[in-house]
Amino acid sequence: MVAVSGIAAPSSLTGRLFRGLVAPMIGLALVLGAGGAWAIHSIVEAVNDRLLGASARAVAETLEVQDGAITLDLPPWALGMLENASRDNIYYNVFEGERLLTGYPHLPPPHAGEFDRRNTTFRYGEYRGQRVRIAAEARRLPRIDTLVVVQVAETLEARRALSRTMLIQLVMLEVALIALASLLIPIGVRWGMEPLTHLRRGIDARTASDFTPLPLAEVPRELRDLVTAFNSLLSRLDSAVEGMRRFTADASHQMRTPLSILRTHIGVLKTQIEAGARAESIADIEAATDRLQRLLIQLLTLARADGAEPSGLALTEIDVGAIARSVAEEHAPQALRAGGEMHLAVEGRGPWITRADPVLLTELLSNLVDNAVRYNGHGGNVIVRVVGENEHVVVEVEDDGPGIPVEERDQVFTRFYRLSRDQNRPGSGLGLSIVQVLAQIMDARIELLSGQSERGLRVRVIFRRPVGQPE
Repeated sequence: MVAVSGIAAPSSLTGRLFRGLVAPMIGLALVLGAGGAWAIHSIVEAVNDRLLGASARAVAETLEVQDGAITLDLPPWALGMLENASRDNIYYNVFEGERLLTGYPHLPPPHAGEFDRRNTTFRYGEYRGQRVRIAAEARRLPRIDTLVVVQVAETLEARRALSRTMLIQLVMLEVALIALASLLIPIGVRWGMEPLTHLRRGIDARTASDFTPLPLAEVPRELRDLVTAFNSLLSRLDSAVEGMRRFTADASHQMRTPLSILRTHIGVLKTQIEAGARAESIADIEAATDRLQRLLIQLLTLARADGAEPSGLALTEIDVGAIARSVAEEHAPQALRAGGEMHLAVEGRGPWITRADPVLLTELLSNLVDNAVRYNGHGGNVIVRVVGENEHVVVEVEDDGPGIPVEERDQVFTRFYRLSRDQNRPGSGLGLSIVQVLAQIMDARIELLSGQSERGLRVRVIFRRPVGQPE
């Protein structure tokens, strides 16, 4: 067994969904727990304060003034209503202003300004080392100038016991809900992922050549964008495979002719004894070999261009004028053999710099110049022109040939497309297709125009100048 350290295995989608749901759920449970604890405290306070306030009001209702003195008839039930299973201690006292009339002397006395004569006032305090809840009821009695305040206090054991019980029940309920959710979430996730499982089974059941789109009828709304994107990928893949099939068929058709010529003339050479016929066969073999060689070179170039990604190319700043000069010099002998001339013209302000791949740029210009020489009229001129135009650098290749009709200029970029007049001339119809693909890779634009004298064809390849280059 080989152990690979430092590489974490990708987690399953179900596991990620489970963790993504459980963590927020626990956080929500904590928030709800805090809110529940506050609600429990408020409810316990309200219920017990109601009893405590009722006791204080019951005591205050017995206050009377007799012979100028305040009397109090403390009924047993007034404090008895506060009795509970926790056996909380009950205390009371009555103050006239700051003077204690009756009750427990060490119970914290009321402070002026704390009381609302229309409502019972509640506060916490300390008595004999215990924390107590105090209800105070204020009364204004006849012929008594100062405010009379009745205070009833109780310890907090019953409140604490009730709060603990309710909090424990709340925690148990939340734990039970989290546990139940933890059991149900994986089931729900698997059930929710069933449409994906169904799609996977449908894809697995397909043949390698089946690129039909996946049906959207049974796909959940949340997955339709994903399936639509996948269908778009299938469509592009189908187009690419179909293009490869057409390319293979066209290439095999184009290669069949020169190979047949080679096979025929090689057979002739085996039986031919006349020197003239032998020389003619050798010339045909040489022409067929040249045609086959050019075709193979173009096919390899086109395959390399199709496989090139613009993001993967190391584009550098290069001098288009220098590349154009090199290509013109390389094809000058070819133009001379065809009875014509090759000219190079550089116009505008330099430097003529663009960002491109030097190999691909050379191949692009070579195809344009080769086409111009091959399809030029006998004795015609080929002009390679480099022009600086503001933020662009333009390379023009112009010839004196018959040109391309305007209505067919879009079609000549189709692979293996040839004009009807050129069907009997050597060529494969790949030159301009290669030029277009290479231009797209280098972010260049191609225009097909008539020659400056309205004769022949002028091909313009427009490159961008790098940012910061002089115009």
